[in-house]
Amino acid sequence: MRTEWLGKMAFLAYTDSNRQILMDAKKENGGLSAGPSPMELVLAALTGCTGIDVISILSKMKVIDEVESFRMEVSADRAQDHPKVYTKIHLKYIFKFKNQPLKEQVEKAVQLSQEKYCSVSGMLKKSADLTYEIIYE
Repeated sequence: MRTEWLGKMAFLAYTDSNRQILMDAKKENGGLSAGPSPMELVLAALTGCTGIDVISILSKMKVIDEVESFRMEVSADRAQDHPKVYTKIHLKYIFKFKNQPLKEQVEKAVQLSQEKYCSVSGMLKKSADLTYEIIYE
C-alpha cells in the first residue's frame, strides 16, 4: 500500500487491492473536506469488518434470504489529548426481516464477529470501550 500527498491536507491511498481512497482534513483543520478523515475511515473499517462477518455467518447459517435490510450506525468519543484515540465506541446493528424473525441467529452472528472474527474490533478494543446493541425494525 502507498499513500501520496495531493496538496493542502489531502492524501490519496492506493491499497494492495488496487483501490483508491481519498482522505482529507476538515476545513477548520486546513483541509478542503474533500474526503473522509483518517479517523472516520477507522470507524468505517470497523463497520465494514463486522458487517462482512455478520453477513458471512448468516449466509453459512442459510438464513440470509430472510434479511430484508441490515445497516450499522456507530458513535464514538475521542480522547481530549493527543493522540486523540477513540476511547468509547458504540455500534448499533439494525435489522429488518422479511417474514420470520432471526433474533437467535443474528445475536450469534454478531457475538461471533465481536468476540472472535473482526480484527478491526479486536484492535480497537485495545484502546476503546467497544459496546454494541442489536435493533430489530
